[in-house]
Amino acid sequence: MKPIIKILSLCLVTCLTVLTGCKKDWLNEQPLGQISDVAFWKTSDDAMQGLTAAYKFGIGVSVDNYNVIRGLLGATDDSRFKTNADFTMGLFEYPSESIIIGPTWKNGYRAVFMCNVFLENVTKVQMDEALKAQMIAEVRFIRANQYFWLLQYYGGVPLVTKQLSIDEANTVTRNTRKEIVDFCLTELAASAKDLPASRNASEKGRIIKGAPLAELGRLLMIEKRWSEAASAFKQIIDLNVHIIDPSYQKISREEGENSKEIIFSRNYIAGLDGNNTNQKNLHPAFYGGYQENNAFQNLIDDFLMKDGLTISQSPLYNSDKPFENRDPRLYYNMFLPEYTMFRGTLYLGNPALTSFGIKSLIGATGYGCKKYITENYSGDIGSSGDDVVYIRYAEVLLSYLESKLEAGDPITQDLLDETINKVRGRAEVQMPPVTETDQVKLREIVRRERRVELCWEPLIRWMDIHRWGIASEVINKKFYGMKLTDDPANYTAYPVNSSGHLFSVDKTGYYKTPANDLWPIPQSEIDSNPNLEQNPG
Repeated sequence: MKPIIKILSLCLVTCLTVLTGCKKDWLNEQPLGQISDVAFWKTSDDAMQGLTAAYKFGIGVSVDNYNVIRGLLGATDDSRFKTNADFTMGLFEYPSESIIIGPTWKNGYRAVFMCNVFLENVTKVQMDEALKAQMIAEVRFIRANQYFWLLQYYGGVPLVTKQLSIDEANTVTRNTRKEIVDFCLTELAASAKDLPASRNASEKGRIIKGAPLAELGRLLMIEKRWSEAASAFKQIIDLNVHIIDPSYQKISREEGENSKEIIFSRNYIAGLDGNNTNQKNLHPAFYGGYQENNAFQNLIDDFLMKDGLTISQSPLYNSDKPFENRDPRLYYNMFLPEYTMFRGTLYLGNPALTSFGIKSLIGATGYGCKKYITENYSGDIGSSGDDVVYIRYAEVLLSYLESKLEAGDPITQDLLDETINKVRGRAEVQMPPVTETDQVKLREIVRRERRVELCWEPLIRWMDIHRWGIASEVINKKFYGMKLTDDPANYTAYPVNSSGHLFSVDKTGYYKTPANDLWPIPQSEIDSNPNLEQNPG
């Protein structure tokens, strides 16, 4: 049951009809700047419909939609796309009007427009003032979230906080990065004050206090304001409403969408407003899916052995049986070739054994995403009810520890036990606790833990490697997939390295910092408004 989303979906049609005078192509036009208030913005129902539009375009169609999510999985050192589309995102050659670059800008400002409409008009509504304040806080978060991601993608962008006429929209200039950062920090902090720490079932899907606080912490980490970031995350911890769920795999699927670990998610309803990615786009071709993202060997190798040591350190590691005795999260996150049993069938990756994957998909590596795939799923694979989780409590605890570490605060065993060891100690994982307190060594442990725990999760690895300043280092490499042969010198079926692993893609030299840290401003936007300056490179 997703009551609030059902309500929002039903009232959305009414909302958009009222707001647009039944004009079907309104989204393709510049906002007119004025919306009639003669028959609207009077009642609490009107406010709810305006809120609906902000949710729909600010979370349902926004700067972190699934085209972006899938694309940025391929723009890291974790995975690549299934086709040569990898060369537009994974290799950083960005066409300024690509299916990601252009729509992300337009969707972001479309969402900002809907938020501005709401915030400018909701004050006219006669309703309970506390409820109105809460609605305003929700929309302020949605708008700040848009600017948070626009900032990550494009840098300083036009800061628009009111409805604009066509002439105004076509003459705006870019604000500085600092101005966008300051705006987001202010809005997120203000939003958190008027939001509840939790909601009952009838309000599921609406923003709660932890969401703006977590985003506040994320931005402060990016800005290296470590003590302030730690304070933001500590506020979430002190709410005492979120937990580390005993189950690691359920929280990524529909069955776990009510978990108290989830802080911010986008709700979907199967068959009505469904998720077309989890059970289709990420689903391995071997089991009937599209297999759009494929993990690299270096990601597989970063999962520790169950004794807490790396594969190069642990006596448990056997190169002939590389998937045995590993961190349980490897099994929850990955389809492992010739090892994973799923739906009663052994998953095959080696092209000598199956025509799926490497034989038929340019970007296949032999590994598949398992995190979001439901074994007993029987519905429409293009319209599942799987929510998309953007922020969960595990990230908060790891971020709190990282912020304390980078702030130079004392690292005690109690701090480790309340953060990273809670994450590693969940019932379905039970990895050995961390005891390391040396800053340099602990930094490596925390970064690895984030990569493993938050594997495949929307935008996190991309955000992490950029804020750490290591994107160029980790991406300018040749990447490989599964091991295909024990005799690489005489193997000719597919290109392999000296250890027999499939060559996947060479990204060496394609990431040219700082030019590749930002996307280009869409050329159509610059054509319409010459005041917008293009990003360098």
